[in-house]
Amino acid sequence: MLPPTFAFGILNLPMLGWLAAAAAPVLIHLFSRRKYRQTTWAAMEYLIAALKRQNRRMQFEQLLLLIIRTLLVVLIVAAVAEPYIQRIGFARSTAGRTHRVLVIDGSFSMAYKPTDTSRFDRAKQLAEKIVEESRQGDAFTLLLSCAPPEVVVGTPSLRQSEIVEEIDRLRRTDATADLPATVTKVLQIVRNARREHPGIGSHEVYFLTDLQRVGWQPELSPTAMSEFRSQSEALAKAAAVVVVDLGQPDVENLAVTDLRTLEPVATPAADVQLEATLELFARRPREKQAVELLVDGRRVARRQVDLEPGAGADTVVGFSYRFETPGDHAIEVRAEGDSLSVDNRRFLSVPVRQSLRVLCIDGRPSGEPFGGASNYLVFALSPQGDRAAQSLVEADLATESALSERDLGRYDCVFLCEVAQFTAGEVRLMDAYLQSGGNLVFFLGETVLPERYNRELCGGSTGPHLLPARLGEVVSPAMVFIDPTEYRHPIVRAFRGREKAGLSTTPIFKYFRLTVPKDSAAKVAVQTTAGDPLIVEEKIRRGRVVLVGTSADTRWTPAPLWPSFVPLVQEILAFCAGGESKQRNVAVGEPLVASVSAPAADAKVTMQGPDGHGRTVTLQPDGDYAMLNYADTANSGIYTARFGSPADWSESFAVNVDTAESDLRQLTLDELRSDVWSGVPFLHQTTWRNLQHQATSGAIARTGRLPVDILYVALALLFLETYLAWRFGYHTT
Repeated sequence: MLPPTFAFGILNLPMLGWLAAAAAPVLIHLFSRRKYRQTTWAAMEYLIAALKRQNRRMQFEQLLLLIIRTLLVVLIVAAVAEPYIQRIGFARSTAGRTHRVLVIDGSFSMAYKPTDTSRFDRAKQLAEKIVEESRQGDAFTLLLSCAPPEVVVGTPSLRQSEIVEEIDRLRRTDATADLPATVTKVLQIVRNARREHPGIGSHEVYFLTDLQRVGWQPELSPTAMSEFRSQSEALAKAAAVVVVDLGQPDVENLAVTDLRTLEPVATPAADVQLEATLELFARRPREKQAVELLVDGRRVARRQVDLEPGAGADTVVGFSYRFETPGDHAIEVRAEGDSLSVDNRRFLSVPVRQSLRVLCIDGRPSGEPFGGASNYLVFALSPQGDRAAQSLVEADLATESALSERDLGRYDCVFLCEVAQFTAGEVRLMDAYLQSGGNLVFFLGETVLPERYNRELCGGSTGPHLLPARLGEVVSPAMVFIDPTEYRHPIVRAFRGREKAGLSTTPIFKYFRLTVPKDSAAKVAVQTTAGDPLIVEEKIRRGRVVLVGTSADTRWTPAPLWPSFVPLVQEILAFCAGGESKQRNVAVGEPLVASVSAPAADAKVTMQGPDGHGRTVTLQPDGDYAMLNYADTANSGIYTARFGSPADWSESFAVNVDTAESDLRQLTLDELRSDVWSGVPFLHQTTWRNLQHQATSGAIARTGRLPVDILYVALALLFLETYLAWRFGYHTT
């Protein structure tokens, strides 16, 4: 461990000229000394001994007063000159080489433009200045602070021109900052440099940042916070830490924080309702803010809204649009008008479906009309007389053998009605189907073997996790009804305010008692009035699984005859199919994932990002499917994956910023010292100044208490001088 050192300097150096005034007490003393004339007197020899003793005492007293008065002048001049002492935190040799770690904040708040130059460009300019004004022989490493942090130059480089080129090539991301991960990376770089380059005498770390709160005041668990502070203290011991603050106080910003469709499935047959949410981070309201809707790059609507500032004062803007053709469509809402444009745009990828393909597996088929386990279900999916529903859903009815005979990837959802049990091969196929983004809906009944379901589908030692709940005993209550649990879940939300549909009056005669495991992500959508879960759903793999504890026919419940059955089944299908839209819309930094069937695994795939450049992507085999996993989503916008032959189709994705960083409030220096880096020594600057020259340039942060302490000492000496002058003046001889 290297011991700390202290830097000392003077802020008002010209004031030291007044130290000449310290000579005044000496001059006055010398001028006022009394000159004596010697006269011979016979009795004088008797007094000589006593006078010598008294003179020595008087000379001591006068010398003491002279020293105090002179020191008073010196202290007052020194206090006015404002000296400072700063703890550097490491022993630095000015003679050796210096390793400087340049950490440039690459989060999207750095795109803010207080002038013609953004914060990020200003950070790059200062970083280049640090390199150019450093001595020959100094080494540099470079890191972009974002989530996750990106090490650009990880080994100390002596080539200043190459570092400047790397800085110039840096591109900001649309991610948020991640201070804990950045500190970990920087500490690793410094430790490696100290171990591998022992000739380097000192290390300095420069954080060029706007100190935006989300990135610099992380919300961590107690364990993670303890680790973060430990890493920060270790970094401060290994290197000098400098924060170059590029932020501005009281900054206003407008952000589009959300964009969504109100319908889970979009079709060309009906208008799609869109809602955008705007939030104003400011002190004053904003009137007549223009908000535009763009579809596939073409502006189709424009609104003007009044915005109120403050938390909870969100403004929702509604649009309606009918898509003319099926396929993927790119939606954008834009609200221009401030100095940070990144979060003024929000994107949405909407897959418009001509129809939904559904496979219904009947575990108890029958030749009689509505005699099988899934006949009522097929009717509910495509009810006779409802042309819109019939055209939207294509339902195929098949027996259990279809699970292994058909390509499940062709279907948006598979309904399994009263299937007694599943073979190991069928379980594997269903698992792969969920991995590819498919959806499963289980309806139970008399022929179901619960012990086989629990063993094969509940994630035990013999099978994967494919069910959101375990099956218990069959319950036959005297009379229970459906409890929609206040219509909180999306499956039953459409029934809110429509009690005449009869959902809450639907009786249930028999059902399996379902048990949701502890710490499970499964959610209960509907329960019985006895409090038992009846419909449970969970996101499993990349798909959705819904488990219904009763039958899809009239053997266990008259629900198929109730008016609520058709809309309930269609809401279950819409909930499952709507998951595809969620997979197409992700946050910055999250991967883009898609699947194709195994025959198309050799297709050439090109991913086109918001910058317009295409990048070749290799599909990864995954069982019966091939997976696209594209992780380079550092910027917001629309991404399009184009699959070549034999697939020949494209999929669009929308990547959006985390608008938590849209609140540009800055972390104050006091908060940084007390809350984030408590006990961690660092320097705070608003521009770069070389640490080697800060003692004369005044760049080191001064300790404001030192001049005040000097004045207190001077005041104490003044009282002491007054007392001693009084005391010495009343001596008797």
